[in-house]
Amino acid sequence: MPTIRVIGTGDFSAYLIAALRKGGFKGRFLLSPYNRAKAEKLATVHGCAVALDDTSMLAEADWILLAVRPEQLADLTARLALRPGQLLISAVAGITVAELRAAVRADEIRVVRIMPSSYIETIDEGLVPVFPAFHDVEAVLAAAGKIATFDTEDQFEYAMFGACLSGWMYRFIEALENWFIDHGLTPAQARLIVAGNLAGAAGYALARQDVPLEVVSDGIATEGTYTKAGLEHLLERHAALPWLEALDILERRLLSLKA
Repeated sequence: MPTIRVIGTGDFSAYLIAALRKGGFKGRFLLSPYNRAKAEKLATVHGCAVALDDTSMLAEADWILLAVRPEQLADLTARLALRPGQLLISAVAGITVAELRAAVRADEIRVVRIMPSSYIETIDEGLVPVFPAFHDVEAVLAAAGKIATFDTEDQFEYAMFGACLSGWMYRFIEALENWFIDHGLTPAQARLIVAGNLAGAAGYALARQDVPLEVVSDGIATEGTYTKAGLEHLLERHAALPWLEALDILERRLLSLKA
């Protein structure tokens, strides 16, 4: 079990550590002391230790997990002296492996990027994107969810947009819930009906990847059914278009960062 030094003790670290502990990971976490209140809370809840300072953290850690915002990276890496054999795991959005190596001034350091979504703290088999594939990291992170590896860094960048989908979906679910509540269901009933059916459809789509989803939909939305009546309206209104446009916005932002 590696000792993992965690730099950044915000929401990302909280849900990743929680998911790893829930999945049975018993390795040691050393938390950065920069925000001591958050670090001590994480330490208490999830059995971690708060480091005294940078020197002790680096001396004891096998892996370094960077969980900070991109704008915080330059200040942190200026004082981050990694030793040969240490592994850098980055959850810093939009910063490439090459840029991370340059930032820590260590071309020989192995760097792995990850970007799991917040729901992994709560559900089993939540998605954990990893690039590049690295068995030791995958073996540990498998305690937190289902590992998805990618052949290229560009693939990983686009896969990160999937985490945005979950964030958008909560607002979509809420809007549908409110319709059912307005028509007499309790909030608990509305949550069950909406989220339950969406989760069921997603689960079926994952389980039956051999079947085109259009075929599944058409098999349910047969002539004269409620499903058919509603689906025809959604298709006529191009209901998926705003979601695709939102993804295009993210792509343009990604490409502008690379320009």
